[in-house]
Amino acid sequence: MFLRLALPALRLALPAPSPAPEEELHLSDLEWIGHLGDGGFARVSKARHRRTGEVFALKMSFYPDPAMEEEAKVLSRAAGSPHVVECHALLRGPAGETACLLEFMDAGTLGRALCRRRGRGFPEAALAEAAAQCVVGLAQLHSRGVAHLDVKPDNLLANSHGEIKIGDFNTSRILYGGAGERLQVSITAGTSSYFSPERFAPKARAGPQGAMAADVWSLGVTVLEMFTGRYAFPSDASGLELELVICHGEPLRVPEEAEASAELRGFVAACLEREPTRRATVPPLLRHPFLTRRDVEASRRALREVIVETL
Repeated sequence: MFLRLALPALRLALPAPSPAPEEELHLSDLEWIGHLGDGGFARVSKARHRRTGEVFALKMSFYPDPAMEEEAKVLSRAAGSPHVVECHALLRGPAGETACLLEFMDAGTLGRALCRRRGRGFPEAALAEAAAQCVVGLAQLHSRGVAHLDVKPDNLLANSHGEIKIGDFNTSRILYGGAGERLQVSITAGTSSYFSPERFAPKARAGPQGAMAADVWSLGVTVLEMFTGRYAFPSDASGLELELVICHGEPLRVPEEAEASAELRGFVAACLEREPTRRATVPPLLRHPFLTRRDVEASRRALREVIVETL
C-alpha cells in the first residue's frame, strides 16, 4: 500500500515514454537486488523499479515505525539539496512496516571507505573535498531548519563520481514550528562518541543554534577521524568514559606529530571548541581556508580516487 503524504518531495517522478502524471508507487513495483546493511530499527536493501530499471535504497523498519515517517518529513525539508540524500517515497509493507525509498549511492559510506583503508586516513586533498561537501550539506539542512544530530562517517554516503551526501536522519530534529517559533529539541539521541560536551547533560535540550552547534562538533570529530584513520575515542569506551574524556580530558586536536596543514588544524580546532557559543557555525566554515584554499579539481580527483579504490 502506498502512503500518500501532503509532502510533494516524497512523490516519485518516474520516467515514462511520453509525458504522464506522477505514478503511485507500491512495494510490489520494486525488485529486491541485495542487502546493504542493518541498523537498530531498520534494514536497508538495494532495489530496482521493475518497469524503469532505476535503482534505489529501500530502508524498511522492522515494525510500524512513526519515527520513519518523521524521517521522511525531515528529508522533505531538504528536497533538492545536492549534498543531502533524497527521499523519493514513503511506503507501507504488508504487516504495516514503514519504508523509505531513498536515492542509491553506489559507493556506500565514508565509514566503509575508511575501514577498507585499514588505518590509513584520507589524503588531505581528498579530505578537504569531502569536508567541503559535508559543510555544504549541513548549510542546506540548517538553512531549512533541520539539525542532523548524528554526523559521522557511517552516515556520509558516497558515489563513484566522488559526490558526498548526508544520510540517515533517524535522530534529526526540525528546529522551527509552523509559525516560525524556535523549538527546544532533545539532543541526547545519536552516537555518543560523536557527542559534543553539552549533549551529555541529563535530558539535554537545545534551541536551533545549540542543535546546529552539536552538528558542527560531530563534523569536527568526523574530519579528525578521517584524517587519522582511527576513531577519536576507543570504540569500546562506556558512556561515562566518553563523557569524562570529551568534557574534561585533553582537547581534541590534530596530533602534533601529524603532517597536517595549518588550515586543517585550524578547521578541526574551530569545530571542536567545547563551549558551544564559541564553536564555529556553518557559514564561517564555508569560508574557512581549509576549504577555500584547496585546489578544487585536484581535491575532487583525490576524493574520487580514494572512493574508487575502496569499492
